[in-house]
Amino acid sequence: MIETGLHVIYNTTARLHYAVDVQDTYAGISVFEPCQEGQVAPDYIGEIAWQDLKEALEEPQDSFNKAGFVDLAGNGVFVPDLPGCPHGAVYKGRSYIFLDGMVGHDELTDYALIDIMTDNNGFPLPWRNRFAQSAREKVDYSFRHRARTQASNALVIFMPIAGPLSGARVELLCDQDPILLNGTTVASRIDDATIPNDGVWFKQFYFHAVGTEVVSVPAGGRADVPITLKWNGDGAPCPHALTLKLDSDAGYLPKRRLTTDAQGQGSFAIEALGLRPGDRISVKVNTEHYTAIGKIIVEVV
Repeated sequence: MIETGLHVIYNTTARLHYAVDVQDTYAGISVFEPCQEGQVAPDYIGEIAWQDLKEALEEPQDSFNKAGFVDLAGNGVFVPDLPGCPHGAVYKGRSYIFLDGMVGHDELTDYALIDIMTDNNGFPLPWRNRFAQSAREKVDYSFRHRARTQASNALVIFMPIAGPLSGARVELLCDQDPILLNGTTVASRIDDATIPNDGVWFKQFYFHAVGTEVVSVPAGGRADVPITLKWNGDGAPCPHALTLKLDSDAGYLPKRRLTTDAQGQGSFAIEALGLRPGDRISVKVNTEHYTAIGKIIVEVV
């Protein structure tokens, strides 16, 4: 299993400050740009007390069928008494993801990685599933993903199994502790310096498919190949019913879809049509959006 809850990743040198609201059916951030000494309210469009703004922010904005449109109402107002900002801050807007009531929610699948980012001007962007893209566009490396979008990550939701956010890991990338809304709690605080700078930090929180035994197939014959799902982090079983897509570089797959049982186990048939002893069949295992969560090699004998 993965660690769930909200994890604050601090010392990221992020210039923005956040208010965070994470519940079972939604998650969102409100974005603030801290002011420096000497910046005053008349430079902005208006002023509001934090308590008044807090009451508004604790009611999530969910218009447009909860599809993820950014709420920019009131952006540009100065908040002189914002917690964590001794010189106040400018409110930049907020962005939410809703797990219920959304029209067109095909991005919310097993093996999802949800990003809520901010642009170069500090405004929040709509959420996106980094893995729900075409093979031409999809990238694993987080820093390459940010470079392509010219944006900075703020809130990241690791969702190996689709469901309530209580079963997901949520990370906030910040420079100081966030403001917590609606009873949101922090599960842990992690110094960014301790995170490997390899761009694939996320992979440990997901699972992979492996063969449970060595299988060979006679030339021209057929064999059943059993597989199981295991967590990447510790190799423990991942008990989850999941539909997988199969692809092979040789032989023949009578069925290219496989659904594991509740224990994360299943099997598929492979036929060595037109192959000779000594050939190898490589079967790639994919999810709905993400490719290559496993590779099974079958020897032809």
